[in-house]
Order: sequence, then C-alpha cells, then structure tokens
Amino acid sequence: MEKSLDQLRAAIDALDAKIVEFINARAQVVAEIGKIKKAKNAEVYVPEREKAVYDKVAALSRGPFPKEALVAVYREIMSGSLAMEKRVRISYLGPDASFSHQAARLKFGSSVEYAPVLGIDAVFGEVQAGRVDYGVVPIENSTEGSISDTLDRLIESSLKICGEILLAIHHNLIAACKREEIKKVYSKGTVLAQCKAWLASNLPTAALVDVGSTTQAAQIAKKERGAAAVAHEEAARTYGLDIIASGIEDSPHNATRFVVLSRQDAGRTSSDKSSIMCAIKNRPGALVDLLLPFKANQINLTQVVPWPSKKQAWDYFFFIDFEGHRTEAHIAATLRLVEEMCKEVRILGSYPKATPIA
Repeated sequence: MEKSLDQLRAAIDALDAKIVEFINARAQVVAEIGKIKKAKNAEVYVPEREKAVYDKVAALSRGPFPKEALVAVYREIMSGSLAMEKRVRISYLGPDASFSHQAARLKFGSSVEYAPVLGIDAVFGEVQAGRVDYGVVPIENSTEGSISDTLDRLIESSLKICGEILLAIHHNLIAACKREEIKKVYSKGTVLAQCKAWLASNLPTAALVDVGSTTQAAQIAKKERGAAAVAHEEAARTYGLDIIASGIEDSPHNATRFVVLSRQDAGRTSSDKSSIMCAIKNRPGALVDLLLPFKANQINLTQVVPWPSKKQAWDYFFFIDFEGHRTEAHIAATLRLVEEMCKEVRILGSYPKATPIA
C-alpha cells in the first residue's frame, strides 16, 4: 500500500531532525579544529581542504539529489564552519549585487562577512593591509579578454592567488522607465562591450556611459530619468528596477574568471592550476625558448598573455597559466629552467582548479 502524504512528510521531518543533529555534531568537531588552528596561528580557510571536502561529498552521493545542489548545500556548511572558527572578511569590487559580489558568495557562502570597495586597487590594498582576509577580483572575461586593472596590480603586489571562480555572465537591461524612454545606458565599460551588438541594434540612439560597476549603474538608473543600466538581475531586485530585456550579452558562452587573493599560498590537491609572471630577456626567440620547457615536460598551458611593463616602451611581462601545482617535481624543474631564461619570474600562486562551466 502506498504511503499517504502525511506519512511521507513525517518521514521527511524525522530525516531533517537527523540531518540537523549531524550538522551540529560536525560543527562541534569544527570548533575543536578551530582551537588547534588558533593555537598554531594557522589559516582557517584552507583551499585544498575545501576542494577535498567537495570532491568527497560529490563522490559519496548516489542520488537522486543533484550533485551540484549537494555541493551548494556543503558550501553553506563550510561557510558556517569558517565563521565559527574566525570572523572571516572578504573584500570584493562592489557595491552589493555586483558580479564580483556574486562570485565571492559563490566561493565563500553567506556566513562570512563581506566588505565591498570601489575599485580593484582597493581590493588589493585591503588584503595587503590585513583589513580583510581575502579578496575577490575579476581577471579575465571569455569575450573581452584580460582585466587590465587586475594584471597591473598583480605586477606590483606580493599577494598570492589561492583560488579561482568561474562565473557564467548574463546581462540584463534594467530601468525604472519604458524602453522607448531610455536615453542613456550606464554600466562598466567591459560590460557594455560584451553587449555592444545588442545595444546597437535595440537602442541605437542611446548614449553608453562607462561607470565604476554594474551596481553603480543600477543606482544611477534608479534616480535618473530616462536612464537604464546593464547589470545582473540581482541588481534589479536590490534597487527595485524592472528587467526590460534579459540575456542581452552578445555571446551565449560569456563567462568571467575571478581569482581569490590571499597573503598565503594554497596547498596541493588532485587538480591544480598555477599562475606565474615572467619578464623575459629582449632577444630573438626568447618567448619560444621560454615555452619549450613546458612542452618538454608535458605541462598544459592554459593561457599566455603579454602585458606592457609600463617601465619602458615595448617592454613586456608575460602572464602564464598552466595545469599543475608548483610543488610537483616536473613543474618545479620546469620553473627552474624558466628562471634561467628570464630577468624576473614570480609565482603568483598554485591553487585548486575551478569547476568548468557547462
């Protein structure tokens, strides 16, 4: 005989009681770990341990609950655990409801403390000064390329990259007026560039205005008559604006990679990525020679970006991302060869690879 709805709900209630009991039992163990870390003055956020927990949870699941949803549940459990061990503060390019805010919450959950700042420079500064524990900044977009402010600051900074976040980016035209009343469209310059074809086709006479963030654009659109913003749907909810059109990005595969800044390096996991910055010697074939050791040691390069040093005309740094951790023997040997060829080499960090966007 099939169980009644009331019986099934009673079964769920009983299971919920057990889940809560186990979560609190886990929290008691977390509290003990926190005491040990405090005594050793150790970091409470350990990227390699975070990845190990997510991987193990996903591997243990046999369904039918979706693995992505299970990992999301554990993200909040891990977030609550961090907050139990220490008051963890995360800085990001704000204000609230920006894409950087969304990326930070995707990484650290809702239990930590967030500190929005106006500018990528300010995120670096907050982490460097120790006023926050970690910072989240965008580093590249799949359609517009590298984020110049972030690469410029990485050249100067001693901070490490200890993690990355991949975020699918969907843009919306939001406003407090009708589409035919829109005279100006505000957003961050890179965001406007990601929607330039749609905007040219649908709002050909509107002026496009570059501002500091998508959230700032939403704030302006709320106050200024005939103004609209290109922003995330969360910004529309936060500031009480209507979504005039959704999904207006020119590429359906638009995504941004963010990195987590730290004063500490990350340990090794089963699936890592490393970032380095090189200043090569100015001679014919220097770049080719620089890349040959990676090929010889079968290290997969995921990105090579030339970047002006701004110290001398036509003098470039190269940002190189590759698979693997700096402590692996074949990678350490490769980096020693690279150092011999360059005027300067800096390891920006080795960190767990983010889960690819489907």
